[in-house]
Amino acid sequence: MRILVTGGNGSVGRELVPALLFRGHNVVVLDKDLQAFRGLDHPVLELVPGGVEEAAAVAEAARGVEAIIHLAWSFSEDPRVLLEQDLRGHLLLLEAARSQEIRHFIYTSTAVVYGKPFRIPIDEDHPLRVLEARKPAYGVAKEFAEKLTLLAAKTHNIPATILRFWWAFGEEIGGRHLREMLQTAASGQPLMVPADCGGSFLSMEDFNRAVELILLNPAGFGEIFNLASAYVTWEEIARMATEVTGSSAGVMVVPPPDWTGAAFLADQWKLDDRRIRERLGFKPSRGPVEVRQALRNAIAKTWQHSMARGT
Repeated sequence: MRILVTGGNGSVGRELVPALLFRGHNVVVLDKDLQAFRGLDHPVLELVPGGVEEAAAVAEAARGVEAIIHLAWSFSEDPRVLLEQDLRGHLLLLEAARSQEIRHFIYTSTAVVYGKPFRIPIDEDHPLRVLEARKPAYGVAKEFAEKLTLLAAKTHNIPATILRFWWAFGEEIGGRHLREMLQTAASGQPLMVPADCGGSFLSMEDFNRAVELILLNPAGFGEIFNLASAYVTWEEIARMATEVTGSSAGVMVVPPPDWTGAAFLADQWKLDDRRIRERLGFKPSRGPVEVRQALRNAIAKTWQHSMARGT
């Protein structure tokens, strides 16, 4: 199958694209930065430089593809960027999907659209309280992109699936809060975290497996699926950070009512992924213990690269 992956140079795309190639798919990558693939000489990999907001680039990249996996997003909080870049690009891709008679459009959204959890676990029917999200403009735009996808599916019969996840990791893991934890631990200061809070981390291995299950599967058309590998608390993450940095400063667990740190850390982002398990037979490739070990390895590798770069 010939598949277009937008934003392929991002942290998710860099691991998804090789997985698709390994499974025998022809892959077109559309991204402004294609550095991650410059040294990858593969006969069925095509690189198209450009952003999703560029009509000519989208037209070139979408020509002849059977499926689109839309990963690209600016992560901006500037409404102008979100409108002129992200949402314009989203519309261009949906138009290309219609004109090319795409067999499947997969849009990777985010758990940020849930805004702030008020019931645990968070299933796909949880209200979208985007104005209460830690990044409200980002959440509003992602929710609107979801609605545009569902509208296109309804009015133009585009087979579409929406995926929501909280925090994905592969061989490494990004994120400002994690970087700050590592730097704090390395400086010898104790890490302070709220008790009983954390989130459902998603391994890239599981993301790639979910995509394989979903592609061209009619059971996923018109659906929204949460994806998760394992729920991990901030206390566990903090202890991993102290271990990989060699810190002896320790971890201080603060009762939620006394927490005065970042609001982002003070919720339980426990996603309910029963829908994709029951309807498509998805199951994480590793158990909770193995997921935690993989997460620790990713944190360790991220710290090693950070030290090597001097950041």
